[in-house]
Amino acid sequence: MKLILHLIIPSLIVIAQLDGCTIFTIHRGSQVLAGNNEDSQYSTAVKIWFVPPTAGRYGRICFGWNQLFFFRQAQGGMNDQGLFFDWALCPDAVPPKFSLKNKVATFNMPENLLAECATVDEAVAWLGRFNILFIRSHIMLADRRGNSAVVEWVDGEFRVIKKNGDIQVITNFWLSHPELGNYPCPRYDRVTESIKAMPIISVERLTSTLEDVSTYERTKDGNEYGTLYSNVYDLTHGDVYIYFKRGFDIPLNINLEFELKRGKRVYLLESLF
Repeated sequence: MKLILHLIIPSLIVIAQLDGCTIFTIHRGSQVLAGNNEDSQYSTAVKIWFVPPTAGRYGRICFGWNQLFFFRQAQGGMNDQGLFFDWALCPDAVPPKFSLKNKVATFNMPENLLAECATVDEAVAWLGRFNILFIRSHIMLADRRGNSAVVEWVDGEFRVIKKNGDIQVITNFWLSHPELGNYPCPRYDRVTESIKAMPIISVERLTSTLEDVSTYERTKDGNEYGTLYSNVYDLTHGDVYIYFKRGFDIPLNINLEFELKRGKRVYLLESLF
């Protein structure tokens, strides 16, 4: 079945459905933190799941939802080695050409990245071995060593943008080709300026930054759209602070090592609040 999926499901087409996401990482002193606002329709059934380590595969926490009804796909997460990833939608661009030397990415590719990679360098090399078809997203990677990079599939190339300084931020424009759209971006500027101005970084300060750039819209037909959930990750200690639907005064704090000892589990995120 896995072989069939590799042949017929170029699944990362469906990752690129989130317009308005904000993702960042910062390494200052001994602290390595990452954060994200995940924006989507409020009716989305977000899931959180824990997978303990097994032979050759790292333990991990993932956030995501089902694609095509039953393919659960990670939109972001962290593993027990302190590797973090998340995606953000970008404008249309030309992806790299299909290579017979590379595998075709499927729905479980994002989670497999966490299962098989421990560092940013490993993750970049790992991603480079895949054909990712029709991709309209870039991915941020960060690890507990303080390394980070953004990977983009644009202008027919696989591009890697390393962090310059102690912070790295992405929103919804290609860092390597901002002229393709969604730039300038006020959220990008506000997050960058806010974090640079912090004399001391903390979960609380970064949460405040996420709140400042969170979004909400109610359409005329009653549909709600905006920041569906937000996270701050402490990559050094394996802690995750989770906020649901802009409830920034009601955090859910978890430690990955502790949760992995409790076994493999899946929850609707809303049920935990």
